[in-house]
Amino acid sequence: MIDLHRHLEGSLRVSTVLELAHRDGHPLAVAADPEDLLVARGPLGGLVPFLDKVDAAPSALPRPQDWERAAAEVVRDAADDGLGYLELRFSPWFIRRETGLEPEAVIDAVASGVHAASAGTGLPVALIGILLRDLGPDQGVAQVDTLLSRREVFCAVDLAGNEAGVPAAEFAPAFAKARDAGLHVTVHAGEAAGPHSVWDAINHLGAERIGHGVRSVEDPALLEHLAAHGITLEVALTSNLHTSVAPSYREHPLRRLLAAGVPVALATDDPRASAITLSGEYATARTEIGLSEAEIKTIEEYARKATFAG
Repeated sequence: MIDLHRHLEGSLRVSTVLELAHRDGHPLAVAADPEDLLVARGPLGGLVPFLDKVDAAPSALPRPQDWERAAAEVVRDAADDGLGYLELRFSPWFIRRETGLEPEAVIDAVASGVHAASAGTGLPVALIGILLRDLGPDQGVAQVDTLLSRREVFCAVDLAGNEAGVPAAEFAPAFAKARDAGLHVTVHAGEAAGPHSVWDAINHLGAERIGHGVRSVEDPALLEHLAAHGITLEVALTSNLHTSVAPSYREHPLRRLLAAGVPVALATDDPRASAITLSGEYATARTEIGLSEAEIKTIEEYARKATFAG
């Protein structure tokens, strides 16, 4: 199995987050139901409430060694689930906002933990650096400069955050700089906003893959473009239910995307926040959506072809 869309911040173990929260007297340590703050228990009515679950954890990891440990645990969890390749993404500037750590120190700690766990498990892992949309376009180039200060660490750059906020086009200079440095591009789009968001990611940011992108089904011309140009959608079934992008598994647009010839890779998005594994998502695709083994094999092949490795 290959996971092309997994957020470090949304993969932190609940047990580790709470252990560190108790160590430092973090508010999670005294919450009446801390797991409810960290894990979605059903549809949340939108993207922002789901992001609140993801965002509740990082401030409990205020030291570089916390991120080194957490990154290693995330890799080991992926290996334990049987993955053969993982692309793990994170936002150093978001972590700085939550912890006060310098973003370069965050990158170094994460890279160290990932390298050690990858070597120990044999699981190949590539890292994607996220630009946080919520910080605004004025900070876009500065965020890219931080990633490029550790260019050898990253295979790609991403734009994430509140998709219905700042237009993607305003981040064009930052993404041009990233592409000039040889980084691949994937962009969150077509989740909280409609097909125009996907078009913007392609036309203004040079997206080679789209994070989520499931609302592309609303635009036949976009489906045709995605299929013709081999632009892979990184689809996370359970996450789409939690953000209420899809009303149910049965009504998820995955089958329509496949029928239109759009390359689709199954992904987890935020395993801790959604309480899932990639193997579980594949099982859901079989049992809840009704994909055939031939369709599953097609998705696996799409994922393999879309990797940013090498």
